[in-house]
Amino acid sequence: MKKIIQLINILVILIVISGCMKPPKIELLETIDTNETAFLVPLEGKTKEGQGKFMSVEYLENAKIATKRITIPQREQKIGRFDHEIAWIPTMKIIKVNRSPVTREWTQESTKGTSKQNEAIDVESRDSIGFGVGINITDLIKEEDSAKFLYYYAGKSLAQVTDENIRGFVTSVLSREFGKRDLAQCKIEKNQIHETLKTETVLEFNKYGISITNIGLVGGLTYEEAKIQEAIDNAYVSEMSILEKENAMKAQKHENDRLLSIAITERKSAQEFEKAYQAMIKKIELDIEMKKAEALLTASKKWTGAVPTSILPQGSNLLFGLDN
Repeated sequence: MKKIIQLINILVILIVISGCMKPPKIELLETIDTNETAFLVPLEGKTKEGQGKFMSVEYLENAKIATKRITIPQREQKIGRFDHEIAWIPTMKIIKVNRSPVTREWTQESTKGTSKQNEAIDVESRDSIGFGVGINITDLIKEEDSAKFLYYYAGKSLAQVTDENIRGFVTSVLSREFGKRDLAQCKIEKNQIHETLKTETVLEFNKYGISITNIGLVGGLTYEEAKIQEAIDNAYVSEMSILEKENAMKAQKHENDRLLSIAITERKSAQEFEKAYQAMIKKIELDIEMKKAEALLTASKKWTGAVPTSILPQGSNLLFGLDN
């Protein structure tokens, strides 16, 4: 019994002693991924003189850290009356910026866009016809722009900025550009509107550390009123029918011109052949006359004055008049 009491007393002493010990200081480690940029920012101890630069772009640039793992400094904070009643609190904070590219496709179709919901940008033409415009966009944060992005969008990810700030800006530009044109111009000048949207959006968000690598219109204009789309489709079908007939007429004319060209060529060839044929006949006739003349010359040189009546009868054409 005495030993048991002694053991209990020892246990009580150990409990009292352990209760008077400070809590252990556990090391706080932060790991930075390759697609992240980290900034080590103090949570306390800033003087009044330093507040002017606190959390400026310049300040954040200097707070950027290159290591991929860092230990967060800590200090004791008294939380009770006794010395052992403390807590370990960090004196600095790691702020990370994820630089990974973000891609969004805001379309009406649930099977093509980033979301299954209708996310097309709704706008109106100058003649008050409403329609939706699909947009595809990709952006990222360059390493050298991470401090600028953090300064302007602290607490927000690039995905949030894309879905909120950039989408709002895109909507504003498209509303302005389509609103200046009637529906016919909207369809014809889509490329011009796209170039304006791209130029303004890239310049605007480059100021805030965001690089837009791609932004474009996706698909056609999706009209709010189904009858408008139906009328446009019917007009297109009629236009295609007329164009098809015109193309058929052009093709027939081309074929007629081809056949006419062949006929003209053949006629010219026949004419040239006829000329060549007549020339050949003339040449043959001249050759025959030349042979006759040569024969007369040869006969005249060899003739002695006697008429070979025994060979050819008098008056024969083959005597060439020599019997006369």
